[in-house]
Amino acid sequence: MDAYQKLLEEYLAYIAKEKGYSANTVRGYRRDLEDFGAFLQKNYEALEIAQIGYREGRYYLAELNKRGLAKSTIARKSAALRQFFTYLKEDEQIEDNTIVLLSTPKKGKRLPKVLSEIDIERFFDDFLSGEEPRDLRDRALFELLYSSGLRVSELVALNVSDVANLAQVQALRIIGKGQKERIVPVGSKAREALDKYLLHARGLLLANGASDEEALFLNQHGGRLTSRGVDYLLEEYFKKGALKYKVGAHVLRHSFATHLLDNGADLRVIQELLGHESLSTTQIYTEVSASHLKAVYHKYHPRA
Repeated sequence: MDAYQKLLEEYLAYIAKEKGYSANTVRGYRRDLEDFGAFLQKNYEALEIAQIGYREGRYYLAELNKRGLAKSTIARKSAALRQFFTYLKEDEQIEDNTIVLLSTPKKGKRLPKVLSEIDIERFFDDFLSGEEPRDLRDRALFELLYSSGLRVSELVALNVSDVANLAQVQALRIIGKGQKERIVPVGSKAREALDKYLLHARGLLLANGASDEEALFLNQHGGRLTSRGVDYLLEEYFKKGALKYKVGAHVLRHSFATHLLDNGADLRVIQELLGHESLSTTQIYTEVSASHLKAVYHKYHPRA
């Protein structure tokens, strides 16, 4: 299926350059569409790209179901297929696009995990109060994630120059998904932690080896901290007992949104702060907040 792979590479270049998709998103599309390519290679090697349609797509989704994949994963792969073949049709690589008729499996609604405000305070006060360079870095990056609701990918992309005027403007200019710009405020605790990190810790980390002069947050070797590195740090704190359950660093973004909502913030303001294109994406936090209220009620009401 050399022709399929060639068109796939062109499509990935298109969504990266023309659509502005992030490197992580492009890698996700590559994995999903190369998986379909492997399925074609195994079962329909003789087919030309123009002959691939609804039937092959249905058989592929059936195989994914047999593999025991989650409905959300199958839905994502189905959506990737539809978008790819829509591109091929618009680019006049194929005449008909029956892949677009594939239905998306209904996904079970999964609420994002959040930390309570008490858990957040305990995490910062009891486990992020050290004075070593890595302690100061960790405090600064986790304070910033929670203070501003950043995606982890947005956090690790920050450079020192991005916080140069933070004391005056008390906000950051963030380039998010699809290269969309938004302004997010940075709270006093996060600004204080960042100042301390820049003054007492970053220079020492930078001197450790492969230096990255621009990156705001550095790993122990002096290079730019990665998204995976941030998740690893949080996992280490989980092992130390800082968190009740194992979570990714994205939990701080979820907690940021839920706590704002719990304390009366308008949903559309939260949408802007998170950089969500659609309000429906943000509305999931209303259900998290409602679940939290019910849990508190059942725990504390004497006749619940």
